[in-house]
Formats: sequence, structure tokens, C-alpha cells
Amino acid sequence: MKSFNSLIYICLISLLGACATEPEKSVDEIISDAVRSQTDEPLEDQPDEMTAEDYIGLASESTGKQREQYLLQAAELLLKRGDINLAKSQLETLDAETGAPSQQHQISLLAAKIALANDNPRQAIELLPPMKELPLPQYIVASQITADANVDLGYPLTAVRIRVELEHYLQTDEEKEQNHEAIWAALQRTPDVSLVPAKTDKPTTRGWIELARDIRLAQADLTNMQDRILDWGTRHPNHPVSNQFLTRLLTEYQLTYTPAHTIAVMLPMQGKYKNVADAIQGGIVTAWYKQGSSGRPTLRFYDTSDENVSFDEIYQQAILDGASYIIGPLDKASINKLAQSGTIDVPILTLNYAENPLSISDNLYQFGLLPEDEAKQVAELAIRDNHTTAAVLVPDSDWGRRLQEAFSRRFEELGGSVLAVEHYPTNVDDYSRQLKRLFNLDDSEARHKDLQHILGTKLNFLPYRRQDIDMIFLAGTNRAARGIIPALKFHHAGDLPVYATSHVYSGYVDKADRDLDGVIFCDLPWTLTSDNALKQNFNTTWKDQRTYTRLFALGIDAYNIVENLQYLHTYEYARFSGETGSISIDENQRLHRELLWAKFKNGKPVYLDLTIPPEKTASDDAKRS
Repeated sequence: MKSFNSLIYICLISLLGACATEPEKSVDEIISDAVRSQTDEPLEDQPDEMTAEDYIGLASESTGKQREQYLLQAAELLLKRGDINLAKSQLETLDAETGAPSQQHQISLLAAKIALANDNPRQAIELLPPMKELPLPQYIVASQITADANVDLGYPLTAVRIRVELEHYLQTDEEKEQNHEAIWAALQRTPDVSLVPAKTDKPTTRGWIELARDIRLAQADLTNMQDRILDWGTRHPNHPVSNQFLTRLLTEYQLTYTPAHTIAVMLPMQGKYKNVADAIQGGIVTAWYKQGSSGRPTLRFYDTSDENVSFDEIYQQAILDGASYIIGPLDKASINKLAQSGTIDVPILTLNYAENPLSISDNLYQFGLLPEDEAKQVAELAIRDNHTTAAVLVPDSDWGRRLQEAFSRRFEELGGSVLAVEHYPTNVDDYSRQLKRLFNLDDSEARHKDLQHILGTKLNFLPYRRQDIDMIFLAGTNRAARGIIPALKFHHAGDLPVYATSHVYSGYVDKADRDLDGVIFCDLPWTLTSDNALKQNFNTTWKDQRTYTRLFALGIDAYNIVENLQYLHTYEYARFSGETGSISIDENQRLHRELLWAKFKNGKPVYLDLTIPPEKTASDDAKRS
């Protein structure tokens, strides 16, 4: 008994130190935690090289609590190595309703981790046990799961706040550094427009947010990044972030930043793509001027519109001219060849994507306004908004079918079901036939006619649309959308939320867009929130070319990102905050954009800050009481 009391005393001193910043934690609760941890018998020490299969074997030779502990250990290892389904099946053999509280909590925490790995962050949070019941080690794990789930739900700043509070309970420098890395990764997922501290934020959180803003401002001009970090340090002298972490941030940028001496730009400057090329070129030149004359690279432009001159000839000429980076080409045929060419002498940032996502060329990076990315993000937002059954309305074209496939695949991956698909013609303004089929209105009308025939009398009739659909995905141009949205209301579907890609918005305010009121769509920061010198320059110089506003933004980002390609490629959490979105890179060196959201109100797009969680946030239960 004496040794047990000594253990309680030791645990009490340890936990009081860990909870020094948490006065709400009572002494009785701390002692209760210590007693609970003592009553849970630990596993016998096992060699570090034990595998999941080893633990499953030990479990088959054991009984009772020890067997369950072995199976828990096996499930943890299976999850760590990526065998999510196997981990889940092992966990399902355990009963979370029986056994000691600590074991029940272990099972719940592992189930939450598995849900998170299965792209189900909402379920992960629901599976967590009440925070106040957890001993400190499990409380830390549960807080980390909650933070990661908030990032996946689209609330990165909530994750930052959770992890800032969590730091009070972390004991080692290694744990704190890992927490700082997670905070930084969450900040990278936060759009510029949302990277603003709340009035209730503590100085530590404010410091993190300001650091992220300062470094973003230096992304396109690395020469002043060190000065910005030093200036930030003088404003936040007591911030817990370590000098080691700040040094590492700066080093990561410096080691992966390769300044350009000459940038070759390859665009079709004549023919049917001339206007497209002009807009991209205008964005590139504008970004080049903004950089200032100090250390600015030389720009050389090459016309790719002559069919008698192959891209390979132009490429070789650019290399002879000393190009250290190439922006372009725009046409898919050339990009398809580049993706399979193997050796490329200098980094190439294309302005479109190869048809095959797999590339064997190490120096090839693919960038553009990929509409499939937008369709996938619509699916993710719809699921996040608790919609699970969708109707899809897209144009009868290759472009429409690509968006349909991208939306449907992602929506169903996340647990949704696409119940109806219609393709509307692009050369008409009447969409009644397609909408009637989409909502089974033809069946309703047929039943009405049959009933009239049976009764031999005329009946008052209001068509009844199908009720198993809770949202509509619309892909279409601004002109088509202006005809489709009123038609939806006419065909008794005006109450269904409509989600769309950026194509429903022309890029500038037009009174005719009142017909689109209520439509939620994703779009570029450039279109929705930018109000800077670059945008003003476009509006002044290119006012007759407003149709190409997004391509102008593409040119700006293409110029600013070429010197940061290696940074994006090297670090998994890396993002570049651009005019076309928050840009990341995948394993095939294809760049992807995370967009902003808006909703039409009174004919104007109103920015929706979806990084702010509802009043009852997913972080409420992450507080230790």
C-alpha cells in the first residue's frame, strides 16, 4: 500500500507540473487519473522490432485483458503502416463497452484515428471519448486527433488554436517541435483572406498567424524573408516557437529556392489562342515588373503558333539562349510528349496538363486552371455541408463529362451517392426536357394523365419532383447558368441547394446575375478577394478583355511560382499562396489549387469564409475541464 501511495504522490507532482496552466483541473481528478493509470496493467515489454503479425500471434496464445492489449497494439501498428482496413477489422474484435476505462478509451481513440485515415473527420471527432475523462497522455492524443480533424473539415485556424493550448501539456522539446510543425502545416492551409486573428486569440496564436502572413509576403521575393522573420521576432520576443524552428523554416526556403537568370516563355502568340496567350503573357510581365529591377531575371518570349516549327526546336533554342526555367507550352499535344520524354534539361512549368497523370520527366511541372480540381472541391464542400444525395447537371460535351466524372468519383469516395445525371445541350436556351428527366417530373405527369383517364375527369395538378435528392451539382458557363437556375425554380427544385464551379461567374459584377442568387461556387482569390495593384492594373489596361481575367492571374502565379517549385516538391505541407488559389503539388508534379467560396446575393458574389466553424465548434470538446 505504501508503494501505491508513493506512486500517487509521484504522479500527482508530475501531473500538477503538466497541468500548471490548467487551474480548473482539481486535485481529486488528478489523483483519480493516477489511480486509473495504476489499475490498468501494462503489457510486458516487447522488442522494438515487433510487427503487427507478431502481436496477433501473441494474442492467439493469450486470453482476457492481455489478449485485447496485444490486438490493440497490432491494430495501432497496422494503422501506422497504412493497412487501414486490417486495423479496423482487428479493432472490431474488441469490445469498447467492457474492460477498464483506459482500455475503452484506447479503443475509442484508435477508432477515431482510423476514421480520420478514412477521410471521415466528422466521425473521428464523434468517436472521441469525453476529454475530461482522459488521463493526460490520452488527452494529448485526443487533442491531436481533434486538431487534425478540424484541418480536414476546413477549419485550419481552429486546429491552430487547439494545438496552441495543447502545448501547455507537452513535456519534451521533440513533442513541442512536432506540435509546431503541425501548427505550421495548418496555417499553410489557411487562405490569405482568412489569416486574421480573432479578438479572443491569445498572444501566442496571434504570433503564429502574423508569422504566416509575414512569410507569405516574402514567398515571391526571398531576399527579404530573413528580414521579415527577424522583424517578427522583435515584435514577439516571448513567443514559444523556437529559434531552431524559425531557422529551419528559413533554411527550407533558402535550400529549395533557385533564382532564375533567364525565363523562357512559350506561348501561341498568333491564331485562335492569341487572346489566351496575351492574357497569360500580360500576367507574367505584370508580375515581373512588380518584382523590381534588383535581381530580376531576363524574360524571353517564344511563339509556338507556327505549325511548321516543332516544340522541340523552340525548346532547344531556349536552352541555347540560356534559359534557366521555361514557362509553357499551352497545348496538350506538346505536354503529352514532354511527360513521356524522360530527360529535361531545365525545369519546365507547363500551362496545361497532360492527358495521362503519370509522368516520367523529373523536371516537368504541370500547372493550369484544371476544372476537375474545382469539381472535386465542390464534392468535398457538399459532403461537409451534410449533403449525401446529388443530382448532376452538366453540358453534353467532353468538358461536361470530365467534370461529371470528377465530381461523382470524389462525392462517392466521401460517402455520397449520385442519384441522377443529365447532360444538357449547349446550343439551346430551354432546359425543360433535361430537368423533367432529372427530377422524374415526366413520371409525375404520366401518373396525372393516367389518373385523369381512369376517373374520366380533369384534375388540378401540381407536378411532384423526386424527394431523394438533397443537392445539385451544376457545371456550366455563366450564360447557361442564367438560364438553368430560373428553370430549376420553375420545375419545383428551387429549394435544392446548387453548387457550381467558377464557370458560372463571368469574373465581374453584372446585374443579370440576380438570376443566380443562392448559387454557391468556388473561384480564384484573384476574382473574389484581390484588391491590389496587380488587379487594378488589369482593370485599367485590360478592361475590354475581362473574359480573360483568370488567365491573367494564371500568368502572375506562373511567374511567381517557378522559383518555388523545388520548395513545393520537397515538403509535403508546402503551399504557395497565389492569385489562382493555395497551390500544392502531388507526387506526379502536377500543381493543384485550393479555391475560395462565394454565394450569389442580389446578383453579386459574396465571399464565404468557410474556415470559421459553426457556433458549436468541433473544438469545444477539446478543452480540458
